[in-house]
Amino acid sequence: MADAVSSPRITTKGWLLNDLVESSPNFHRVDRLHYSAPSLKETMSQHEASGTPLIIFGWNRHPLWPKSLFNIEWLRRNGDQYPSVRNVHDWSDFQIPLSDFIEKMRTTSPHATSQEKERLYGKDGDCPDEWTKWLTESGVIPDEVLFYGSNDFLKFLPESARVQTLMCYMGIGDTFTPFHKDLCASSGQNLMCYSENGGSSYWFMTKASDAPKVISHFHQLGHEVDLESHVVTLEELRTAPFDVYVAEQWLGDLVLVPPRSCHQVVNNGGITIKTSWSRMSLDGLRIAIYHELPIYHRVCRDEIYRVKSNIYHAMEHYTCAVEQTVSETELATLVSKLKQLLLLFDDVLALEYTSQHASLAHISNTSDPEPTPFESIRCDFCGADIFQSFFECGKCLPSSSPNSEESRIVLLGDGLVLCPSCYVEGRTCQCGEMQPVQCRVMGDLLQSRDRAVKAICRSESHAGQELGYLLEHPK
Repeated sequence: MADAVSSPRITTKGWLLNDLVESSPNFHRVDRLHYSAPSLKETMSQHEASGTPLIIFGWNRHPLWPKSLFNIEWLRRNGDQYPSVRNVHDWSDFQIPLSDFIEKMRTTSPHATSQEKERLYGKDGDCPDEWTKWLTESGVIPDEVLFYGSNDFLKFLPESARVQTLMCYMGIGDTFTPFHKDLCASSGQNLMCYSENGGSSYWFMTKASDAPKVISHFHQLGHEVDLESHVVTLEELRTAPFDVYVAEQWLGDLVLVPPRSCHQVVNNGGITIKTSWSRMSLDGLRIAIYHELPIYHRVCRDEIYRVKSNIYHAMEHYTCAVEQTVSETELATLVSKLKQLLLLFDDVLALEYTSQHASLAHISNTSDPEPTPFESIRCDFCGADIFQSFFECGKCLPSSSPNSEESRIVLLGDGLVLCPSCYVEGRTCQCGEMQPVQCRVMGDLLQSRDRAVKAICRSESHAGQELGYLLEHPK
């Protein structure tokens, strides 16, 4: 889409970090901390709590840094041979032989000109399995910030529902990622694995709590941050009514991006290769439910991360953990998290519940030999993930449906699907005969919820009275 992104062309020509930070009173330098600092874990926790970005540097000097693996020539031999690239000037995406892409990057000027028609950026590429293995098994990167690590609730989703968040980015100077937030209030991590000819990346980030102010400001300028379609200029950031955290990322720098931080990345100089991943914290789930998903519904952005389902499966996990834990100290921590998840799940149930649930069709007990998986259903209008309740028409099939027009044999969940929010706002199918459907037996969800209450009572005897039971005789 040639006009999908609003841009004056942006260039890092002449940029110096010190000059940038000093160019405006609302610009601030991002804190940097060496990976070996004794205060590393404490500092990471403080920055996560405050919603401000942090850079952990020096990883390329770590004794276990895989220099021969994090290398463009290794990628040339072992990486994706036809990566998808984006021309940042017209926003077109296409595949190109990896060797040709590398040659183009090495022969293109590091600074864009007003006359050029093409500048390619390899983004959202698959991360090589060997890189994934090093990240997860070397023990170098702290587990607290790793995907599926100790502070990533995405790991509680069923294997079939998990989303691949680990990606690679490859580009030269003046390629960029537009101003955006990471999906569903997830926390972002970005590690520069390789650079040549002084390649670096400039980051412009906002504080997590400033997200409403940032979004409102850009609405006034006619831009929707959640559509990721605007490239901000330095002047727009300098005159903005919020603080901007500025950093230059070098080889071995791990950038930690807080949930809801609006940020833009502009590459500088020679080739840089970065690997990036997201993780979902408990606080991120809360923010997503109450703040991000309503925005996604408004702008019709695909949810991707299945937040409601994530809350449910995390609650199930922590219920089992509390039931099996003996240590009182450990139990208190687990119960605290379970209680937060339970309160979130209660709000999910409030949106999904109907007193007529027993009479509704639901996928879990369908006679279809291959019923549609719960985790793959989404609203065909706004892109919301369907956790439990939806409206469906088996006659007005979406264009993506595999069912033929002739047969009209439509499995539950394979028809035209609308989430409850879209339906109550007046959206419907062409024939107007949509029927309510549920994914699971509602009683099973209520039983899971009440089981969580009983588990909490192990540590807090008054919890049953405080939280209540939704079934008359909870098992």
